[in-house]
Amino acid sequence: MQLSDDVNVVVIEPSAVLLTPVAHLLEYPKLIELAGRTCYKSEDRITHDSARRFILGIIKRGHESVIEHCSVTYRIICSRACSHQLVRHRIAAYSQESQRYCDYKNEFQIIVPPSVKQDINLYYNFVDSAQRAYMDYRKLREAGVKPEDARFLLPNCAKTEVVVTYNLRQWRHVINQRIDPHAQWEIRKIMKSILYELDHYIPVFFEDIVKRLNEDRKDGL
Repeated sequence: MQLSDDVNVVVIEPSAVLLTPVAHLLEYPKLIELAGRTCYKSEDRITHDSARRFILGIIKRGHESVIEHCSVTYRIICSRACSHQLVRHRIAAYSQESQRYCDYKNEFQIIVPPSVKQDINLYYNFVDSAQRAYMDYRKLREAGVKPEDARFLLPNCAKTEVVVTYNLRQWRHVINQRIDPHAQWEIRKIMKSILYELDHYIPVFFEDIVKRLNEDRKDGL
């Protein structure tokens, strides 16, 4: 949505983009089995289809330190409000779009909550508020104020991008925490999309979480 030719405020949806090559993901079960069997020197029991049973066993027993050997990287596009929640999770690597160095003089992207979108008047008031903040930001920039100081006026609905890397154990933890019905809608939406994508490529590491999520949905949670 572009409000005018002069003030370019664009409403976007939160999303996540997988950056780790799929070919790498598909090799993870074998790598994890090899690492795990080193503990017992049972590498001779590795077959073409033994990884799945081995990994399901270590997850069931809570021996998840083994799956820390593999990591997955995503680019997460969300609001600043959401990113503040995301970067609280450790152990992780984060690289976030910097409002200190990025200059938004040409375009300002925002995230609008679904609860606001349900009411057309609330929606336009929300976007108008963001537009006014953005206009004040541009005035400061035109007056020579650096982005690192002008950014103080930008709202939490401002879009940001965070490249996130977690090992598989941490992905399981973060997803479990953030798909909870009490989690904030935006991070919940993002983590559910990540969960379903990872379950598509490497289901052995996430199928138990998907099963539990589907069961909760049936129970109305």
